[in-house]
Amino acid sequence: MKKVLFIIDPLDPGLSIEHQLYLIHHHLASDTEIYVKSLDNHPLFSRQLNKEIYRLASINHVISSLRKDSCYPKNWRFTLQPRPVPWHIRKAYYNFPSLVRLYWTHISKEVTKSHTFYDEGISLSSGIPAYYLRDKVQAEKKSYYFPVRQFKQAVTPVIDDLRKQDTIYTASESMYSELEINNYQVKYYADPYYKESLYRVLLLDEAKSYQLQHLSILSANNLPNRRNIEEFIRMSEYLVKQNIAFRWYFYGDNQNEAMIRSYIKSHHLEKNVVFTGEIANVFRYLEKADVYVEWNKQSSIYFEAETMQKPIVHLKNHNQILSNRWYRIAQTLKTIEKNKNI
Repeated sequence: MKKVLFIIDPLDPGLSIEHQLYLIHHHLASDTEIYVKSLDNHPLFSRQLNKEIYRLASINHVISSLRKDSCYPKNWRFTLQPRPVPWHIRKAYYNFPSLVRLYWTHISKEVTKSHTFYDEGISLSSGIPAYYLRDKVQAEKKSYYFPVRQFKQAVTPVIDDLRKQDTIYTASESMYSELEINNYQVKYYADPYYKESLYRVLLLDEAKSYQLQHLSILSANNLPNRRNIEEFIRMSEYLVKQNIAFRWYFYGDNQNEAMIRSYIKSHHLEKNVVFTGEIANVFRYLEKADVYVEWNKQSSIYFEAETMQKPIVHLKNHNQILSNRWYRIAQTLKTIEKNKNI
């Protein structure tokens, strides 16, 4: 029989219990023994597992007392005590992944390794369960699920330790395209819960929600060269001349950002362009965006824009004149502006 271990966080804010059960049941097979190890005890989750699934002790239990018998090791007695995982750490899976990495470094020495060897270990969450699988589980193959689109700061700690036989699973076509281009072992799976998870995650952004007084364009901060930057400036100037009140939001970082800012300043576009920085949770911005514009696949969220039914403009073909696409963006924004004023 093939032994498969699932490491789950039943309180993952981006994953409903039904979603996690769906992912587990996707791996059920007649020749497979399924074991589940949770970050915390969750009675409701445990009751919904099939009787054939083995439930193991939680990850967050630590030894609070120990009595040893040097002559008879079998008579050793110890008491386990749960260590609650702070809610802000769980939210950090999606908002501040570097904080989760620091937290794991702090607690990892107290977390017991799994001494059973498994044919496959699978983590469903991108936070502590993924680190536990990476550092504490012995398995022939390790598989890491990323249920929503995540970026370099969340993925790098896993990718850096990925072996040839290990796999990353993602339900984001955008994330799959980026990782596949860079030759990582990644598999895409169609997930009926993807839209639900996107909206769960965007609500984790605690930035004050407000009604925008302007039309919003969202793009990754990945303009690759001077030609693209100059094209962006001409496009922005065209929108200004069309009397469109807009803000163009760039998420992520770019080694050419200083050059972009210089062009923006020299063309007096400071009020129209906003750099959000390298944020992990861009979905609140996407929810409010009127148009999503894309240059290339690096840090793309085109699949998420499609899922949220946002208008998308691709500007990837540099061999064509782009003025018709400026016109398309302008007309799309004017139509949206007109509908908002009705």
